[in-house]
Amino acid sequence: MKSIRHLSFITLALITLFITFYRITYVSKKEISWDVLGYYLYLPATFIYHEPLLKDITWLDKINKEKDLAGTLYMVSTNDQGQPIYFFLMGMALFYLPFFFIGHLSAYILGFPPDGFSLTYQYALVIGGVIYTIIGLFFLRKILKYFFSEGITSLVMLIIIFGTNCIHHFTLKNLETGPVLFMLATILIWHTILWHQHQKTRYFIVTGLCITFAGLVKPSEIFIFLLPMLWNVYSIPTFKKKISLLYINRKSLFITVSLSLLIILPQLFYWLICTGHLFYDSYKNPGVGLDLLSPHIVSVLFSFRKGWLLYTPVMVFALAGFYFLWKNNRKLFPALFIYFILSFYIIASWSEWWYGSAFSIRPMITVYPVLAICLGYFLVEIQKKKTSVKVLFEILIVLMICLNQFQWWQLKNNILEPYRTTRAYYCATFLKTSVTDAERELLLVNRSFTGTTAFDHPEKYTPSILKQQYSFNDIKSFYTLSPDQEYFPFFEQSYNTLTANDHIFLIATLDIHFPKDFSAPLPCLVMTMERKQGVYGYLAPEIKTDTPNGEWNTFKLTYLTPEIRNTHDRFKCYIWKRSKSSFDIRNLKLERYERKGKQ
Repeated sequence: MKSIRHLSFITLALITLFITFYRITYVSKKEISWDVLGYYLYLPATFIYHEPLLKDITWLDKINKEKDLAGTLYMVSTNDQGQPIYFFLMGMALFYLPFFFIGHLSAYILGFPPDGFSLTYQYALVIGGVIYTIIGLFFLRKILKYFFSEGITSLVMLIIIFGTNCIHHFTLKNLETGPVLFMLATILIWHTILWHQHQKTRYFIVTGLCITFAGLVKPSEIFIFLLPMLWNVYSIPTFKKKISLLYINRKSLFITVSLSLLIILPQLFYWLICTGHLFYDSYKNPGVGLDLLSPHIVSVLFSFRKGWLLYTPVMVFALAGFYFLWKNNRKLFPALFIYFILSFYIIASWSEWWYGSAFSIRPMITVYPVLAICLGYFLVEIQKKKTSVKVLFEILIVLMICLNQFQWWQLKNNILEPYRTTRAYYCATFLKTSVTDAERELLLVNRSFTGTTAFDHPEKYTPSILKQQYSFNDIKSFYTLSPDQEYFPFFEQSYNTLTANDHIFLIATLDIHFPKDFSAPLPCLVMTMERKQGVYGYLAPEIKTDTPNGEWNTFKLTYLTPEIRNTHDRFKCYIWKRSKSSFDIRNLKLERYERKGKQ
């Protein structure tokens, strides 16, 4: 009986041991790379390279080239004057901070380069990620025990960890936002429960600080305030009661708001100094953003590329749990359901809805504490059924957990592709332990993160000419760009009129003739996608010639369209002269290559 009484604690201990051991034995030399590099950037910039405002990124460019941390420095944005600023907010850097100092001190003691990126920093941050994960699980257990028995609590914890994408993002990817946001959500929910029981100021403060930190980590997570705000609100009278309760506790509210403002002041001061604005949108990437009017709901749920319920199918029971939550605890249903629906809608409205190299849909992890409660209510209901029904669901849950674990293994062994999985590829490799070259041909096109384009199999594409211009008037067959002409526009068309496919290759060719005395900067041939917010998929190499000036030379450029944010975005091809020079062009041609057969 004693072991049963402490079953959830034993379960938590075993999960903790597994996560800790597994993570510490799999530390990469590139833990601080890609998005993590962007979150972390504040710390080495401030404490090592003395560039807290990030005005000079020479050091960062050098480190990135030496250590190959990211294909491009997309994690550096620009202000309105084109000067570099941090792309991400400083929330994650605040959580990295104590472990950064541990890594920095360890570098000096153990003789590693104190450059912010050597192995001591990697290990320190990884341990920090493990600690935040354990804290999150600790509070998840407290929440579940408040609602459910030891057995249900243990089962929900096991399902959440081993039956979902948590297993990936709490171990191998624990430096991303998932563990921190999960931790903040569980702390918030637990202290929301405590505050509604006792109305103590410290509970209110903790809840408010969790909201503040969540918004600093990821701005869209600010909506987590709906959980405490709507807790126990299920009618107009109960809403009025909540407002009255906040008024009665206005001192706690004032203290919490004041502390929250102190926490966000460094971010506001940074924006004010570097942009001239107290609030500034540093997420300047026209190719990726929030499109609230065109959410990818079906893709997020069921797509073979990354569908949440396809790769973490056990969570369908958590969704079903909303019904039993409404049936058994209507006081909590509005808070949990409204927060979940709004969070899911925002997640689905992100244009890059597959969220990079994540396993399943990464940001769903933040709402798992809410879904864990719903899952608990579902399991309680199943316990009431007859034995055959209970056995059926137990088998289903075990099979779903096994599928999740196997697909995670496939991801780790490069069988399950994190970016390019299609229906055909998923079906061809389902439950397989190896993959053939022929099966890899079923994947989506491989887009390089460095901006380079490789057109390796033109035989698999159907060519067609979009535009060609061999003569410019009745007198001569070439065109002279005058000194005052900065651009020569050649082609422009919306993507949906170019193709119905997810990508095309475009090849532009032209002949160019520079005068013998030409000494200005070389012009660029530009191919890009454009929308109201700006350009993306921008490719603009210099038009370099192999022949001496004074002779005609042919130049060719191959372009792979990027992930299209909206099919109404426009493709453009033009020459950018870049100087007050003059030169001749002729024989312009733009070809389109569309993939043969069904994609």
